[in-house]
Amino acid sequence: MTISLICLPYAGGSAQVYKRWINQLHPGVRLVPAELAGRGSRIGEPFYANVTEAVRDLLPLVRETALGSDSYALFGHSMGSLLGYEILHALREEGFPLPAAVFLSGRGAPHCEQEEIRVTYMLPDDEFLEALKRLGGMPDGLFRHQELLDMFMPILRADFKLVGEYEHRVRPPLPLRLAVLSGKDDDCIIGPLEEWGHYATGGCELMLFEGGHFFLHEREGDVVAVINKMLTESPAPI
Repeated sequence: MTISLICLPYAGGSAQVYKRWINQLHPGVRLVPAELAGRGSRIGEPFYANVTEAVRDLLPLVRETALGSDSYALFGHSMGSLLGYEILHALREEGFPLPAAVFLSGRGAPHCEQEEIRVTYMLPDDEFLEALKRLGGMPDGLFRHQELLDMFMPILRADFKLVGEYEHRVRPPLPLRLAVLSGKDDDCIIGPLEEWGHYATGGCELMLFEGGHFFLHEREGDVVAVINKMLTESPAPI
């Protein structure tokens, strides 16, 4: 039995950020890294105007992957967690089978995050770059090469705008259990992670790792090991 793991990237990221997982995932887990519009193999496409547009674009990939697999799971980090959460609601609304497992990483519960107005994308370039440096996760060399910055800045601003303008809507809890991952030293998280438990009928399981916001790179082996364990030992799909 094979389970497909659809991975959604963080702001500024592409499908490439998950490619290193291929050789570490269990043989029964198939990696399906989602490519967002405006980067990677889709570099010429316009950025999403909002989360709704992003979800609409990603749904065909989710449906196609699910229908072509014995089972499927969803993983998202930071912005990817937000997209994953909204994708779950879209799937439920259309009556499509939900994933066997859901991993939401590096982001607080929607109502907690909503309490803080995020206008990072509106900052002048120098302040915007300082905000990015504080987040970590990006090679120092990027900030020293203007050509690279010129290429990535529009992507980053578009993604930060997408997240910053997101408005949470209250809906019934999802009929599943959430795995919530976070770095112990991640100061980007807003509110208690336990609040995610209100968004699923099965509650949530918290998984803490050493590291900050980009612990998934800092502790990559540990993160993949947890995913392997959950996907290969979990019960049948919902």
